[in-house]
Amino acid sequence: MRISTSMQYDTHLSYLQKANSRLDKVSQQYNTGLKFNTAGEDPSGMAQKTKYTADIAAYDQYQTNAGLAADALAQSETALDSLWTVLNSLEVRIQQAVNGTMDRLSLDAIAEDIEQSQEQIFDLMNTKSAEGEYIFSGAQSDRPTITLTSDGHYVCQADGSARYVQVSPTVTVQVTDSGQNIFQNVAKAKEITVNVAGGGAEVESQIVNYDDFDDLYKDYYSNATGADNTLSINVDGDGNFTVTAPDGTVIETGEMTSDGTLEFKGVVIQAEDFVANGGGNLEIELQPVEKDNILNVLNDVIATLRDETLSNEERAERLAQAQISVSNAKDNYDMYRGQIGARSSNIDTIIDSDNALSIIKTTAKANISEMDTFEAASDLIKEQMALQTAQQSYSMVHSTTLFDFI
Repeated sequence: MRISTSMQYDTHLSYLQKANSRLDKVSQQYNTGLKFNTAGEDPSGMAQKTKYTADIAAYDQYQTNAGLAADALAQSETALDSLWTVLNSLEVRIQQAVNGTMDRLSLDAIAEDIEQSQEQIFDLMNTKSAEGEYIFSGAQSDRPTITLTSDGHYVCQADGSARYVQVSPTVTVQVTDSGQNIFQNVAKAKEITVNVAGGGAEVESQIVNYDDFDDLYKDYYSNATGADNTLSINVDGDGNFTVTAPDGTVIETGEMTSDGTLEFKGVVIQAEDFVANGGGNLEIELQPVEKDNILNVLNDVIATLRDETLSNEERAERLAQAQISVSNAKDNYDMYRGQIGARSSNIDTIIDSDNALSIIKTTAKANISEMDTFEAASDLIKEQMALQTAQQSYSMVHSTTLFDFI
């Protein structure tokens, strides 16, 4: 085969070009730290890199969502904690007011103190986020959770809904709670109505022990439509009584006191005149539990404390009912505070998990698409030497001519 001078030039030139291309490639890898920049260089690697890039971006967003959720829950928990503290103080103040020895000035002072606490509760229920949204208003976050009407009544405007945030591929966390559930749907003290059977006049009654009465209420009250929630009391002319359930079961028997007082399961009934007329039958109707905002209950407490026409017994009864409502509100706030705390703890765990998974994805992406620094430096030096050697050999080979042999 004949080898011409032009063929030698072309061959060496092609080799120089390839060596230069390899040097450009390793230089680019060394400078960028990437094994490839286009899908043409490594289709499979680019596909995996794209997938990992999307996964990393998703986990970054999850971590951002989780951080925002943690902040929102922390604010809600702080507000509920403050509310519980205020109610706890109010419970003590109401208990003080039950003392029948307190004079008018003392009762007015307690009423003023409760009024100030009521304003603080109102402000806490309308807590705003850093963005100016009412955190307990549900989807209606631009509206105050609680408003005060012109007649002094407090109304809840929360819509009962909640907001959720996705904090991982499979976990969505509730970040808000509605004031409709926390503040408005709080049970007040249970009540009864006592009447003479057959449509007679109402008989004076009082609940003096709510713990005992709660047991009675739980056993015999039903929310079912058409349920009979009326207990019957038969009293004879000697003051002996028998209390029976709607199904005829005897609940309790006893004897009235000398002053005509009938007492059982925390209920006290004044029926002296009833016995004097030879006895008969009474009916105790267990009333449905009413629910209301504690702010309206405090309105009643303040009015009770400032009402000079009430006897000590009447005031004590009303305040005892208010104490039950305050206690129920505390329990409700505490329940939601516990739920929020559990979600916050869960989010902390998820944030750590998201961070760990993001690091794993980042490492996997680096293994596929990034160059090892030492390997890149070694390849760069190797290709530089290869190109330099090629250039030197090119010069030496093509400097030889026929005249050198003559």
